[in-house]
This record gives sequence, C-alpha cells and structure tokens, in this order.
Amino acid sequence: MKRILAAVFGFGMMLGPMAADASAQVDRSSPQERACKAKYDSIFANINSTAPNRRKVTDDEIGWALDHEKTLRLNEPCSLNPRSEQKVVDSQQAAVAKVDVVAIEPGGGGNALAGQAAFNAGDLATARTKYQLGCFTDGVGASCNNLGSMATKGQGGPKDLALARKAYQLGCTNGLAKSCEVFGSMLKSGSGGLQDYAGSVAPLATACKANLATSCYDLGTNYFYGKVGRAPDFALARQYLAKSCPGYAADGCYALALMQRDGQGGAVDAAGAAKSFDLSCKAGKSDGCLEFGVAQYTGAGLAPDQAGARVSFGKACNTGNAGACMNAGMMARDGQGGTIDRPAAKRFFGLGCKLGIQDGCAEAGRLGA
Repeated sequence: MKRILAAVFGFGMMLGPMAADASAQVDRSSPQERACKAKYDSIFANINSTAPNRRKVTDDEIGWALDHEKTLRLNEPCSLNPRSEQKVVDSQQAAVAKVDVVAIEPGGGGNALAGQAAFNAGDLATARTKYQLGCFTDGVGASCNNLGSMATKGQGGPKDLALARKAYQLGCTNGLAKSCEVFGSMLKSGSGGLQDYAGSVAPLATACKANLATSCYDLGTNYFYGKVGRAPDFALARQYLAKSCPGYAADGCYALALMQRDGQGGAVDAAGAAKSFDLSCKAGKSDGCLEFGVAQYTGAGLAPDQAGARVSFGKACNTGNAGACMNAGMMARDGQGGTIDRPAAKRFFGLGCKLGIQDGCAEAGRLGA
C-alpha cells in the first residue's frame, strides 16, 4: 500500500459529472436547469484547469456543486442558491457578524429601555437612535453592544463599522464580554479602523476569560504568528488554543491538535492530538478528518483502527480533501478496514485525479471500467 497522506491538500473537490436518470420528470432543458448546468460545468472546468491564471473555486461553490449532484441523483429541480446559505467564516468575521442583543436589565437608563422596546416591536430605526443615546449619553453598556450589532449589520440605518467599533469599545469598557469579543476581533482584523494586534489582546483576553471560544482562538493565533511581542510564542498560543477547543472546534481544535502532535509550545501529546483532530472532524473540518484518519491508521495516540480510518478518510474526501481521497481509495482497493470495494476505490481515486493528483488518475485507470 502506498504511503498514507496527511493534510497537504486544502482545496475543495466535487464528484464527477453525473447524468440524470432517464425516468426523471424534471425538465433539464428549462432556463433554470440550463443555468445550473452552466454553473456546475464552470466550477468543474476551473478545478480541472491547469492554466496558471485559473480561478480559485470557493468552498461555497464546491458545496453547491455537491448538492447539485444530489439533486440530479434524486431527480429533483436544481437551485442556484448556495448550500443551505451556510458559509464558513473565520473567527473574526464570525464575531463581527454576531447580532446578539443583550437584554436591558431593570434599572437601566430610559433610552436603553426605550431602545429595547422599539427593537422588540420591530421599529429598528427608533431602536438604533435610542441605543445610540443610551450608549454615548447614558453610558449603558448593553446599549453600546446593541448599537454595535445594529451598525455592523446595517439595521435601522446604514452599515457603519467605525460606529460599531466605537460602540463595542464602550460596551467592553462597561464590562460586557460579548462586546470585548467583537471589539478585539475588529482591532485584530482592522475592521472599522486601523489594525491593532497589540491593542486587541486586552479585550480578547477579557472575552476568552468569559469562555468565548473565538476570542481564545484569536489570541492563540496572535501569539502563534508573532503578531504581538517580538516573536512567536508557541507556549501562549497553545494555552489559548486549548481554551478555544471544543467551543470553536473546527479551527480551534485543529490548530491545537497540530501543536499537540508536533510538540509545539509544550510536550508531544499524541492522545490529545487524536482527540482534538476528532473534535475538529466532527465540527466539519476536512483536514481534521484526514489527520484523525491518519492517527487511527497509524495508532498515534489511540488504538489502531483501520475501519475507523477508512471512514474518516472517506468523510474527508467527501468534504473536499484530495489526500484523503487517495487514502480512502487505497484502503477500498486493498480491503483494509473492510472488504475490497473496487467501485468505491475507483471513485475515490477519480476524485483525487480531478483534484490534481496524477497518481489518482493512474490508479483509477488501472481499476478499469
């Protein structure tokens, strides 16, 4: 068996072109269906292109293509909308995009209470005006958080990230951890003002202490990449990434697992790494599934489990991981972790081929029709 591949290939994938069943009732010649086919073909052409200026295919497009193939298999009408309108965003975008409205406690200022009442009644313009007064005139932290949320999303008025950043800063100063989470993230990303890694540390630390996992992750990556201080601090990075997992499982647990596996910022912890890769995989991180499969296959930090590895590689392949496709193909071809399954092996190798692994093309060809 060829060498099991670890995470190297981070781009997306899709299944091969599919034809609808002859008994399908959906009219694939309709304008909507033709538009879907054109979109699918364009995505597929860019993935297979070897041109140096080829367009990078996004995760949303890959997700849409996978769903489109499912509609063809089920003879259902297609949709041009992204997969369940779900997008994977990094922790900074996730924090800034939050629309958490903090309930105003009894005894708060009149403007704060009026803003909450207007918001609950659907009068967003009045709510924003009252929250602004409650924040900047009355100094009510919850009003600042709510104003920041509305200004970020453009609710009750224009989108205004500079205003949102100022409001979240005041909310953080008034002790609201959620405001600190977003304010720190905005400082780190440069959203609504100048980028300020050093300035992001204090609000992010406050939010992390309140168990807001995205802030722990942001702190961990600050220290890992040396964005604060004179050089990377792997010990601090690992400490904060550990606090981000499992709350921010997909990326936080995956980053932690890499450090545990490689002994960065502390001792090698193969068992901890396997657990963290598993959590990342379960949260939808493709590379997390690949690395967990490698740990299962090699017995790194847990008992060897070839059947489990085969499942993990298949899961990673189906969520866009070329290396995992090759691993799953080899195991299906050789009967490792289960019975020999030549059709499955050919499919996995074919997917690896489409993602640019030439060995996948060769292996799929050897398996024949």
